[in-house]
Amino acid sequence: MDKRIELLLIFLGTIMALASCGVIQNEEKDMLAETTTVKEETKEIETTQSDDKKEYLSGIVPEELEYIPEEYKQPAEHPGTLEKLTYTTWESFTYEEHSQELTKEAWVYLPYGYSEEEKYNVFYLSHGGWSNETTLMGTDTDPHPLKYVMDHAIEDGKIQPLIIVLPTYNNTSEEDSGDYSLAIELTDRFHNELVNDLIPAVEGKYSTYAEDTTPEGLAASRDHRGFGGFSMGSVNTWNTFRYCLDYFRYFMPMSGSYSLSGQYMADLVRQQGYTADDFFIFAASGTDDFAYSAFKAQIDAMSSDSDGMFRLAHSEAEGNMSFLEREEYRHDSIASDEYTYNGLRFFWNRDTQEQADDTQADTAVAGTDYNVTTGTEEYRGFVLDNVLHSDTEGDIHYNLYVPENYDGSEPYALFFTLPGYQGLYFQGVGENIRTEEFGFVAQEYNPKMIIVAPQLEDWGERSARQTIALTEYFLDVYNIDTTRVYAEGYSGGGETLSLVMGMRPDLYTAYLQCSSQWDGGYDAVVEARTPVYLVVGEKDEYYGCLPSDNAYDAIHDLYEKQGLSDSEIDELLVLDIKPTPYFTSQGITNQHGAGGYLFVRDEEIMGWLFDHQKGQTE
Repeated sequence: MDKRIELLLIFLGTIMALASCGVIQNEEKDMLAETTTVKEETKEIETTQSDDKKEYLSGIVPEELEYIPEEYKQPAEHPGTLEKLTYTTWESFTYEEHSQELTKEAWVYLPYGYSEEEKYNVFYLSHGGWSNETTLMGTDTDPHPLKYVMDHAIEDGKIQPLIIVLPTYNNTSEEDSGDYSLAIELTDRFHNELVNDLIPAVEGKYSTYAEDTTPEGLAASRDHRGFGGFSMGSVNTWNTFRYCLDYFRYFMPMSGSYSLSGQYMADLVRQQGYTADDFFIFAASGTDDFAYSAFKAQIDAMSSDSDGMFRLAHSEAEGNMSFLEREEYRHDSIASDEYTYNGLRFFWNRDTQEQADDTQADTAVAGTDYNVTTGTEEYRGFVLDNVLHSDTEGDIHYNLYVPENYDGSEPYALFFTLPGYQGLYFQGVGENIRTEEFGFVAQEYNPKMIIVAPQLEDWGERSARQTIALTEYFLDVYNIDTTRVYAEGYSGGGETLSLVMGMRPDLYTAYLQCSSQWDGGYDAVVEARTPVYLVVGEKDEYYGCLPSDNAYDAIHDLYEKQGLSDSEIDELLVLDIKPTPYFTSQGITNQHGAGGYLFVRDEEIMGWLFDHQKGQTE
């Protein structure tokens, strides 16, 4: 499997780079002239419901992709099964003529405890190039990691039990998908076989929501059917979206683009007789994937230029499309498996989501589901080396200051301060608060404020996730004034918190970045309108001032595109590049090393942070 994907990277990368990553339609033609052999009247079976009464089947799309737990890549205690399904179809290029009959195989994943007495949702998962029906999940005698992932996720209640069908668009040869041009044509024609032969074969044998396999029966059960794929499988997904809205509600395209025209994609929906309420697209890609740029450009075009047909959202009640991306992920099976895992955690997962919400509500009240080791040593009012033991993010070390008069009866403000390199955990317990004073000076601005000083292992994405997990813990367990949740990061701590701002800025009231650079995304912080203050010396020896300047420009531009005036942006974004005299006048020559020392004593800077309150007009 890995060798096939490496070949795909080399060959498909070259092709897509020359062809703008696979924009495969000629918009001068009426591409919808070709239709499936299914009769048009099947659309009339689609059940219509008012928005007020619509009950959506899926859960909530998370703010960020969840990593697959390592233990999920090994066999589970309660495994599902893989079965080979043999069915009859017709040669793809002469399909309508029915002149050349083919016998093909698909593999079908059945969840542990599968019963004919239960009805199951069905997800059709297409392979990419240089692949076949066994590539993604393997076979009964040679299961692949994705099969184990599904076993564990269903066992743990993260994914509802479902049937997964693994077909192939290969036509007369297993080598067909290795020919890029041929694969493009075959994915464009696969809908005939899918609707007329494969779905009836699957859903005529296994227990699904289809009452029968007539076009009418399949159309009536479209809410319980999805299609997805990675790379060329994503192209196959877009083609299924183009031709088969009669039979599918959910789509999972991953790292494979189709058109850069949002209007064209909207027309595909309208010409099939559907509206924005009739589908949901879960899209995902990685920033180091060669297909990322074109794929993201397509999603952007669909969300911004489709006359409202495509609306980015985290739930079906709010819109019909989501796009998640993973920093540094490439075009490989690691990415494909992770995106699939996350998408299926969303599709048909309303009940699981409701259970999770109930659990979270219980935790927020009782706080009994967290595993925390309390530190025993104190330093200037801080209890050192507390540890939150997170099931997903590992051990999170932090030092904690809780005012003596806090008893939980009234909400207190919350302040997170992340240190530079010298304060990371491997430097020694408490080194962050022994070398930086943000946690102490902050007490002067608000005596009713809990202060958390994490000691993480680095300034990367894992530390960002740990910071988010720790913030959510405090919001759950302590009585926190959620309109006053502040964050500050110095040097490497600023890099970490900028990643946090690219993931969950909504958790925080305002963010102060000192002597650092912005490593995170910008869209989320602009969408949340979380105020940001960037302060750095003009000749900072480590970062320089250019990264802060660039971050300011990028965020400023996004706010301008939202229609905000300069005065409105100034309330949300501050760039404070300190000139050399600011340092030398106070006897300082090292702008980076002493930046934290001076900035924490600057009342204009610290006052900006703690003067903010959510919902308050500036």
